[in-house]
Amino acid sequence: MEGSGKEESYDSFEDYSSNKDIYDNIKSKVGADFHSFPDSIISKQEQKNYPIIMNCLRLRKYLMYFHSEEECKKKNCCQYINHLLNRDVRDNYSSQSATFNIFINYMNHDNNSNINNLCVSKLNYMNNDKYQKIKKLYSVYNLYKIFISNKRGKPSCSSAKASAKLYDNIKTTYTNIDDTKFCKALKDFKQVFEQNEHISRKECASDVPNLLSYPDVCNQLLQKSEQAIVSMEQQNSGLQTEVESEGPQDQQKKEQMTDFKDENTSIPISMGTTLPITLFSSGIGALLILLSFYKFTPLRHWLQLRTQRFKGISEHLHEEEYEMQQHTSEYDERNSEHDEYNISYNSL
Repeated sequence: MEGSGKEESYDSFEDYSSNKDIYDNIKSKVGADFHSFPDSIISKQEQKNYPIIMNCLRLRKYLMYFHSEEECKKKNCCQYINHLLNRDVRDNYSSQSATFNIFINYMNHDNNSNINNLCVSKLNYMNNDKYQKIKKLYSVYNLYKIFISNKRGKPSCSSAKASAKLYDNIKTTYTNIDDTKFCKALKDFKQVFEQNEHISRKECASDVPNLLSYPDVCNQLLQKSEQAIVSMEQQNSGLQTEVESEGPQDQQKKEQMTDFKDENTSIPISMGTTLPITLFSSGIGALLILLSFYKFTPLRHWLQLRTQRFKGISEHLHEEEYEMQQHTSEYDERNSEHDEYNISYNSL
């Protein structure tokens, strides 16, 4: 499977040098492991498979050197071996992607359950642009490594010159670099190269420049990246300061107020729904209780007496009202006769 590897970081010179030393140390020590290679991956009986089997065993031996995933990440061990395997299939096989899948299948085998969590997800057949960038960068590293490897005699200035020339070639080849991590790797190596004591003292005379030419496009790209990081850190710092200034008591008050609001929000809904139902149910229950008392207890007799008494009072009141109306009628008739008498007398 071909991958872009966009999320991978590039080895720094220090990581490259360390990982290369580890691989160079183990690559000739895997012959005894040949019989352990599973035939389910590819057959050991075919002579043409021997080189790929040996590289699978070297991959396993290399990863076993790193005792934990954390240690492997610290050295960026996966990036180095992934590029090495890509170089092998490109240099030696026509069916490159299919051949690379053999490495992945081998790492997923049960025999490698103790190490397949280290790099199996990061092994991929690189696209050509990614591969060529890493190849050029690691060639710069390798030439510089040769330059500093002679600890006793005069350093190999020709290797330093070749390293600087190849570094400058990257600038002219990739005029529109949009890879921040690649730019960072170039910048870090520039610092390593220029701080070397032999370079800084100009012991290689004019053959080797004491300053490397860093791509301008990388400066712009890294500035944008650094500004974004600073902005994010300031935002995080502001939030942290706000939280710290409030203190635990303020935080507790906020939580209490939130709980109080939540409770008050839920009360009207609950009361509005349950109160009418509760009152209605209570009224029906009380009515049923009263009816049962009325039917089966002395309450019925008492209510009947009260009702009869009320009726008696009501009838008595009606009789008194009738008598008053009779007296009023008689009085009105008498007044009428008296008025008629007065009218007749006056007319005389």
